[in-house]
Amino acid sequence: MKVTQDVVQGGLFAAIGLVALLMALQYPLGTPGRMGPGFFPVAISALLTLTGIAILARSRLGRSEVIRMARWLPIATVTVAIVVFGFLLDRLGLPLAVLLLCVWAGTASISFELNWKAIVGAVSFALVCGVLFVTLLGLPIPLVGSWLQALGAP
Repeated sequence: MKVTQDVVQGGLFAAIGLVALLMALQYPLGTPGRMGPGFFPVAISALLTLTGIAILARSRLGRSEVIRMARWLPIATVTVAIVVFGFLLDRLGLPLAVLLLCVWAGTASISFELNWKAIVGAVSFALVCGVLFVTLLGLPIPLVGSWLQALGAP
């Protein structure tokens, strides 16, 4: 079997879905009328696994492009940006960590330019994430991180 885009994508989806499913099964499922904390993660991970299997089946039936040489710098840039985001989330707060993630990950693109459009987009996305996840959904993520509180921020 040639390593095509569909094989890699389907295998990745199926593997992530299976690992997430095994992790989600450790939580109580509940019933459809009274869902437990594991109900939604099990459903989503099962759908992700089935999607991966369907893509793998499509790779056997159809033709997709064979993977050529990958550009590793953008992959490494986005991966490092996500790891740094996870490290800085509690220290800077959600809006600033999202802002940094957007700009840093954006540099992986060949066509990225740090201009007013990129800054306005990143700031808007950071504010929407703060309002959505912290204010509306009530997730226990700090809006102002510990480093900023140490500097006297509210």
